[in-house]
Amino acid sequence: MSIKPMSIAMERRNAATTEIDKLSTHDMLALINREDKQVTDAIAACLPDITRLVDNATATLSRGGRVILAGAGASGRAAVLAAGEFAPDNKHALLALMAGGMQSMVQTSELAAADYDRGVKDLETIAFSNNDMLIGLSVSGKTPWVWGVLRHAWSLGARVGIITQDASSEAAQLADIAVVPPTGPEVVAGFNNPKAHLAQKQILTMLTTGIAIRSGRVYSNLRVDVPATTTRWQERQIAIVMEVTDCPRAQAKVALANSNNHCRTAILSIMTGLDAWRAGALLSDNNDNLRLALNDAQQMHLNNV
Repeated sequence: MSIKPMSIAMERRNAATTEIDKLSTHDMLALINREDKQVTDAIAACLPDITRLVDNATATLSRGGRVILAGAGASGRAAVLAAGEFAPDNKHALLALMAGGMQSMVQTSELAAADYDRGVKDLETIAFSNNDMLIGLSVSGKTPWVWGVLRHAWSLGARVGIITQDASSEAAQLADIAVVPPTGPEVVAGFNNPKAHLAQKQILTMLTTGIAIRSGRVYSNLRVDVPATTTRWQERQIAIVMEVTDCPRAQAKVALANSNNHCRTAILSIMTGLDAWRAGALLSDNNDNLRLALNDAQQMHLNNV
């Protein structure tokens, strides 16, 4: 009888946790915690590749393209959550594509994940083009649906990225940018891939936060792209305007009302003294980037002086 399967399983075993079933509950959890801390160091080793991922994704969005996060199973669910939480206005081109569709958020579709051709068709369905960017998510790098998605994007000449654990996988070979955090073996072999998925989620958070900052949705360390869709969001707008400009509540409310409840326009109007129409035009000239618009306003003031 071949011992190869056992050899592969043994290679996945974590030498630091072989006695974990003998430990007290506290010591067991402490050991799991120590293993999880390794994820941060593993991600730090990938910062150059994550930087390329953020910069390429930002460039894609700035030229009117879309960034598609694509995965199956737990990776697909992470993609959906990351895209859904990217921005409060839901008016953006960061999208998620999941094997089996949204019903797979509840129960993974093994048939869909194993269907290479379906991955190709799913990407064709959203009219993916070489102006878009695809970021695949696959811990193993061997999911057929993800292969199909990646290979179709690659065949179109689009920019392709991958977040995976296997740098030698076909998925990684198809990518222009491969982010491969070395998280090491899991605490318990065969129990999903919690460390790998934790790294994946943290990298997605870095990606979406980085894109938000680079695309002007953040000023200082505050989200300034907040819409006024509900009373709660309206209150948040007021709080943000007050925080950024150090103005009283009444002034913030007036500025927002004059700016059609556009947070960045209200802030720019207060900080520069421009009326809402001129502040809005200046923002538009700077792709709604508040920092750049403020710099322009300051330069114009200096020129006038």
